Amino acid sequence: MTWTRLHLTVTTPLFNGDGDPRRAEVRVPSIRGAMRFWLRALAGITAADDLRALNRIENRVLGSTAASSPVKLRIPRQPESRYTERPEFLASDLHNRWIGYLLGLGLAGLGNDNRMRLERAHIPVGQDFELWLRFTGKDTDAHVTALAALWLALTYGGVGARTRRGFGGLRITGVGGGLPGPWAEKNRILTPGLDFYEQHTRFLWPSPSLDAAMPAVLRIARERGLNGMGRWRGHPSYPVLSREHTVAAASGHRYPSWQAVLAHAGEELKGFRRYAEDDSGKEYERPDWFGTVKGDGTDFPLGAFGLPVVFTKEVEVHADRGAGADAEPLRRASPLWLRPVGQGDEWRLFSFGFLTAFLPEDDGSAVHVWRNGNQDKEVTVTSGDAHAIVREWVSAFADDRPPVRRLPARWPDGD
Repeated sequence: MTWTRLHLTVTTPLFNGDGDPRRAEVRVPSIRGAMRFWLRALAGITAADDLRALNRIENRVLGSTAASSPVKLRIPRQPESRYTERPEFLASDLHNRWIGYLLGLGLAGLGNDNRMRLERAHIPVGQDFELWLRFTGKDTDAHVTALAALWLALTYGGVGARTRRGFGGLRITGVGGGLPGPWAEKNRILTPGLDFYEQHTRFLWPSPSLDAAMPAVLRIARERGLNGMGRWRGHPSYPVLSREHTVAAASGHRYPSWQAVLAHAGEELKGFRRYAEDDSGKEYERPDWFGTVKGDGTDFPLGAFGLPVVFTKEVEVHADRGAGADAEPLRRASPLWLRPVGQGDEWRLFSFGFLTAFLPEDDGSAVHVWRNGNQDKEVTVTSGDAHAIVREWVSAFADDRPPVRRLPARWPDGD
């Protein structure tokens, strides 16, 4: 069997590895993990809340413990890894502060000079490497669908840590060898240019590449007992790539570099989280802290940005299941994805989000304030809170204005 070679280029710093903070690498399991996420989002169009059927589709395309995937991946040579506290993209004060904010704790921290420094190695922007693929067996539909998942992962997501905040970006820039089905038209697999993202005014879906791959996805779904498009009884319990359950748009503003994109996004995200307005336009600073964590309120819309939220060493808010010392901590990822898109000196921020259920229904999960390691009062974060921040952020950047977080109507009076 011959290998098909995809040529990939790093577009934003990539943080991935086997645990050694001094060395970064692009790991095949990380690529497969990204493909699984996007395959579920793609197959969810037809599977809906039939999670068993969704799992059967995933196992056929990407393998399981019982059977390996018919698409093999290999990286024969790793790109250059760089271990430095002050890389070029943190050089300027503006980039240092706000790109560091998006990197978050674990990847970046404050040095003795009160400037951000990296805690882990990364693969620098501009590095090239090859991802080899081998298609085994005769299951062409599985081959085609796996490539659709890979295309989605690198068109909208990324690989490694902090991909939802714009890091780990990769572009498919070339192909060597044959590809199955509609992907045989080799330009179809290449990561699209800036004009593609500019065409997204509301949804993630418009794509000739996905349209060509969908017949294979639907055939696999039918063989797994699914017919046509699935319908949800409420909000999806996992990200689904559909017009009804996604919001997306490119920024109205153009930037000279990916660093400028993320610096502006980081600054706006910090303000979006920190401040909120009521219906009269009055601005509140840190209302979730003063009104709920320290006050008598029970609404915590800040949690819609992702949980846990750590305020101090003693106080945090996180999702959990159970009560008291037996409570099981749960993480909730941010529903908002940020991705710098472009080349050279023309870039935009592409923002999108999935309109899913914030917490699983009827499984006992809830959100609590925790003080000194002890579960305290229950607070409320709704799916509506999560959907509101996604819609506002996406529309604000499309309109080239700052995003504004609104306090819920149920918010208690007072400062």
